[in-house]
Amino acid sequence: MNALQEAVHSAERPWPQILLLEDETSVARGLQMILDEEGYRAVDLALSGQAALDTFHRKEVDLLIADLRLPDIDGLEVIRQVKHDRPDTGVIVITGYSTVDSAVAAMKLGAKDYLSKPFSEDEFVSAVKGALVPKKASAPEAAHPMPAPELPAAPLEPDLHLTREDPDRIDRLLADLRRQFAGRPDEVIPMLQMVQGRLGYLPENALDAIARLTGRSAAAVFGTATFYEQFRLAPVGRHIVRVCRGTACHVKGSDRILEEIRQRFELSPGETSPDRQFTLETVACFGSCAIAPVVVVDDSVKGRMNPASACRCFADIREQERIPIPERPEEE
Repeated sequence: MNALQEAVHSAERPWPQILLLEDETSVARGLQMILDEEGYRAVDLALSGQAALDTFHRKEVDLLIADLRLPDIDGLEVIRQVKHDRPDTGVIVITGYSTVDSAVAAMKLGAKDYLSKPFSEDEFVSAVKGALVPKKASAPEAAHPMPAPELPAAPLEPDLHLTREDPDRIDRLLADLRRQFAGRPDEVIPMLQMVQGRLGYLPENALDAIARLTGRSAAAVFGTATFYEQFRLAPVGRHIVRVCRGTACHVKGSDRILEEIRQRFELSPGETSPDRQFTLETVACFGSCAIAPVVVVDDSVKGRMNPASACRCFADIREQERIPIPERPEEE
């Protein structure tokens, strides 16, 4: 194929071509539904590593979204072959078995992002958009994957509206970081994970503390925190409520559950209540389709939910913590 033919072929084919490698059919269908809602129509599904490679060798792929644990080939090996054959292919990792080692390995292979399951729809869509923007804007630039830990970042500035946590709490956390880590620059990611595990998010003074401890600049630490979708820079509620929007849950009324929560508690997906009691998120699929619709409150999985029972979960927690329960607005 000459240069003119290649140009015509590229202009005719839909962009982007997405290959979704996920061995759980319910999860794959849920993610495909989210992509379709965002306008991404050219999506191929692969339930095994070999099936993904077969599709990859048969057609052009702009973005590979790959699980790591597969029934045949390790997901990292699939990514390695894809990046070897076509270095400009974007890659996002999705895994229910996230480790620092696999995250580092994926990024070294050129992955644009690394999502730990269960992730929210917003996190997934944001990762997809982030992985595709460089490719569409400039193919030569996309051929050089962005090394995550060394991303250039703007300095921390007041207009970022970052939250500062109680200084005493940060001091105690910093003491724990010093006991657990040597303070090397390559320990930034596990330190961020530890802080978020304790606080639920990454406050500004924690980022500053990690920068001092590792010898990295505050801008570099901030750049790492914003590069990975798993990290949060805004506070989350003491209780995280996740509503599944996988295919089975969607068919059985998950949207009605979300609407009832919005009307009753004035809380939409991605939002945190003003008192930081609740954060509401949507998830592509929990893999519990047999008990759909599924709502997960903190770590408690609740199946066969409906709008009333879902709101009861909120009300029970508020009652236990003695916060007034809002009455549902009367319909006019």
